[in-house]
Amino acid sequence: MGAQYDLNLQDYVRILRRRWKIVAGCCVGLGLLTFILTPRPAQVFEASARVKWSRSDSVTGLFVEAFTWSPGDDLATQAQIITSKPVAFRAAQRLGRLPQEASLDGVLQDKTQSTVLDALLQTYTARPVENTSLIEIKSACPDPDVAVQVANAVMLEYITRHTFERNRQAIEAREFVARQVAEVGARLRAAEERLTRFKEANIGASMPDAKEIQFFQDEAGQTEARIVSLQGLVSLLSQPGDPGSSPELLLVDLKEEGLAILRQQLADLEGRKRQLQIFQRDDAPEVAQVQQQIAGLTGRMRREATTALNLVLERKKTIDQKLERFPRAEQTLLQLQRDVAVNSEAYEMLMRKHQEALIKEADKVQELSVVEMAAHAAPRQLPGRPLRSFVAVVVGLLLGLVGAFLAETLDTSIGSIEDVEDYLGLSVIGVVPHIDTETTRRQIMKANPSIASDPTLEGLATLVTQFAPQSPVAEAFRSLRTNIEFSRIGKAGRTFLFTSASPCEGKSTTVANLGVAMAQMGKKTLVWDCDLRSPALSRIFGVPRQPGFTHVALGMARLDDVLHRFSEVFIGRTDMRSMLTSAGLENLHILTAGALPPNPSELLASALFSDFVVEVASRFDVILIDAPPILPVTDAVVLSTRVDGVVLVYQLGRVGRAALKRAKSHLDNVHAAVRGIVLNDVKAEVSNYTPDMQYIYQQYQGGPRDQASETPRDSDSERPPRAATGER
Repeated sequence: MGAQYDLNLQDYVRILRRRWKIVAGCCVGLGLLTFILTPRPAQVFEASARVKWSRSDSVTGLFVEAFTWSPGDDLATQAQIITSKPVAFRAAQRLGRLPQEASLDGVLQDKTQSTVLDALLQTYTARPVENTSLIEIKSACPDPDVAVQVANAVMLEYITRHTFERNRQAIEAREFVARQVAEVGARLRAAEERLTRFKEANIGASMPDAKEIQFFQDEAGQTEARIVSLQGLVSLLSQPGDPGSSPELLLVDLKEEGLAILRQQLADLEGRKRQLQIFQRDDAPEVAQVQQQIAGLTGRMRREATTALNLVLERKKTIDQKLERFPRAEQTLLQLQRDVAVNSEAYEMLMRKHQEALIKEADKVQELSVVEMAAHAAPRQLPGRPLRSFVAVVVGLLLGLVGAFLAETLDTSIGSIEDVEDYLGLSVIGVVPHIDTETTRRQIMKANPSIASDPTLEGLATLVTQFAPQSPVAEAFRSLRTNIEFSRIGKAGRTFLFTSASPCEGKSTTVANLGVAMAQMGKKTLVWDCDLRSPALSRIFGVPRQPGFTHVALGMARLDDVLHRFSEVFIGRTDMRSMLTSAGLENLHILTAGALPPNPSELLASALFSDFVVEVASRFDVILIDAPPILPVTDAVVLSTRVDGVVLVYQLGRVGRAALKRAKSHLDNVHAAVRGIVLNDVKAEVSNYTPDMQYIYQQYQGGPRDQASETPRDSDSERPPRAATGER
């Protein structure tokens, strides 16, 4: 079964169980800090007023406007307008907080007055009431009367400003019509005055064929009025900008049905454009599309107006030719009468428009109405210390969880044996404390002063099972020996591969000490250095590396010629005999690596290696193989398929747990028989080898009963310590 890398629920529970202090510290610390630093909330009174937005679809009369309203968007926009500085400025003037003669620009430039305006803005809010056409204005102040005054002042100023803006076009149109009435009235009076003077000076002017003259006179007046109207229309449509939004266009009296229809369509498009510009920029796609339609419609209307003007001019030329038959005095009289008639007709039309404009201005567009004035202010419940502290505890919980998982991510150590077993799904079969090689070296030198300069002393100091047999570390290796022996019950196998995730995790030291412990128990043991990249067993035991395993595998030497018996290594050294009195050391054989090949993985995967494993398995009770680490090279994975069991050695804090799990997955991928994991260089809080436990152990080992026993190690070494078996 492959290793899993995604965290499951059990992993989260395990992390929280380990890091609960971080979570609790964040919750309690942030909660207490908030409770202490939160000031006592001041009493605040809140008043509310409501204004209704009345939907306005279209307005007919002087202006033809077509709007499509979106109540939700409009209400949100109007709520933002209420909280804008122009409305707040007028409300502050109404409340007497700012001078009446002040302007908004001047207030914004004055720091003191700007502070007053900002303070007022902070005291009220506006929001649309959901699923209604109402806008609620709320004011919160320490004084209840002030809260009521602020809410009402803001609402009234907003209604006044909005009404003025909505009726600005009607006011401007009425003013324009009034100016036109004055100008046309002056021209009419001047024309009447000229006609009167002419009649007084030409009392005897003949009036032949009065009916015919009257006919041409009327038609000439109408034609002249049409020419003036169409010339004004063409001139207006030829101006740059948007002529469709000009009040003059709506005042033109169009008798042509086609031009009237085009003007109506142009007014509709202008209304649509104004509606879009409320919510969108001028360069928005929809606004640009409407602008393009307006430009096309304006050009079409200009062309048709030009055509109509040309036709009317031709008709005027014809009428003028007929009027030339009459005498000069009669023609002048007719011309003066025609001027009076044209100006009189224009004056009457403008007077009608002026009356319509006055009615339109009087009938203002009133989209806002007061629904509820603020009458009283109620105290507002502010979040106090308990609520703020509760929120702080919740925030602290979230921060604590983040901190816990962050600490778990950055922490590569293992807090307990259970964590290793839960994380990898393997049993911890050995817990080896830190090996103090300096202490072992001093013990060797104390018993053999002459070995102080021996180059093999550095490696021998790591063999605590031989040279420091009474130490807790040696007992830990004997416990590992016992667990491996029990793991063999009911299973065939005698070859065990020791490897690690990364280099320098103590696998070679573990193999060497375990080999000594196995030999002390009477097992015919082979310690085999199969690390063909960085061999270390030859240095530990103080034997030459060549010849070794590679020479035998390649047929260059016999196995018996390259094996080293541990007891025979020091036979010729009288200074070491006193420390080699332990029984069973003649059972320990050492097979070094030999010459290092250029392609170790190919040699280990060859049939020669398989044959060699079969040969050595038939000659020894236990074979302990020291293999390279898993992650850097593939040698250990190849070897794991040719042995009976694999033991992982892990030095706490050496590599991250993710790397350890990755190494385990490599072994799972080839279905290696992983027997367990050995924790090396374990701290006291994990291994249970505290100073007190070490003192008790030494007292137990040094008691009278052990001193009287001939083989104290045989009776007690098989009882594994509680930490080694995973018991707590």
